[in-house]
Amino acid sequence: MRSSVYEGNGYNIMKNLFDFFKKPPLWFLIIIAAIGIGATIGGTLFLTRENLSEYVMVGYALLGVMCVSVGYCIYGFVKTLPDLSKRVMQWSENKPFWNRLFREYGFRTILFSAGSFAVNIAFAVYNGSVAIVIRSIWFGALAAYYILLIVLRGILIGYHAMRQKAVKAGQAEKITLLKDARVYRICGIVLLLLPIALSFAILQMVRANDSFVHTGITIYAYAIYAFYKISVAIYNFVKTRRANEMTVRAVRNINLADAFVSILALQTAMFREFDVGGTVTVPTMNAVTGAVVCGLTAIIGICMIVIAAKKTRTADKNQ
Repeated sequence: MRSSVYEGNGYNIMKNLFDFFKKPPLWFLIIIAAIGIGATIGGTLFLTRENLSEYVMVGYALLGVMCVSVGYCIYGFVKTLPDLSKRVMQWSENKPFWNRLFREYGFRTILFSAGSFAVNIAFAVYNGSVAIVIRSIWFGALAAYYILLIVLRGILIGYHAMRQKAVKAGQAEKITLLKDARVYRICGIVLLLLPIALSFAILQMVRANDSFVHTGITIYAYAIYAFYKISVAIYNFVKTRRANEMTVRAVRNINLADAFVSILALQTAMFREFDVGGTVTVPTMNAVTGAVVCGLTAIIGICMIVIAAKKTRTADKNQ
């Protein structure tokens, strides 16, 4: 009898553990994520520092822990997200701002774009100041690039606010559609100017060996950020390609073009960090990747101009 009780208790313990790991609580996932971050940093140190070279197996073990942690966190967040989302929605019902943030995709998109707008201002001021002080074409080109992003995002944020007020005031649908198309076309035209600013930076990469710099462990953090940025940008671009709000589509197009530049920045930073400069292939690779980024950005701008023209003709025809 006692043996069967122990077996039953053991079975219940195993079942509870299985259920716990099958659908983990948020606090446990945060702990696992912290372990994964620690393992990533530790593994990188053991594998890159010469004074720790004798402990290389520890580094590989820590990177293994990192892989398991990341995989389990992805699984856990996928399992936890529906319940978490439901709780957040219930919590935000009596809070107007948070309710809009969680339920209105357009409002959320413009709000996050305002955050990117502020970051772009900071980068433009920094790069412009350095360019003036040291008379650098490289930093000047980067400042021009961020200024264009400021113009693009500023146009969209300002127009979206005015559009919301006009629609609430009873503005005719045809006028709204025509204004949407005009702003969308303007953003497409400005987006065509981005490759011009980038071309000066790319020229400096090829001829003067200037590049983005991320040293030590920061190169790995930036790599994760760059791939996250391009993945999210592509997802949102596909998600909003048929959205009715032209401002939301424009923001997502700009974010995609900006994400392309992040991949270019990652490539040049990796070439510099891992000391592969001086070979014939590095300038060539930078030139090719830069040309692809400029080409894709120009294509997005052209498509925006064409779509805006179609929207204008459709609005005139329907009225």
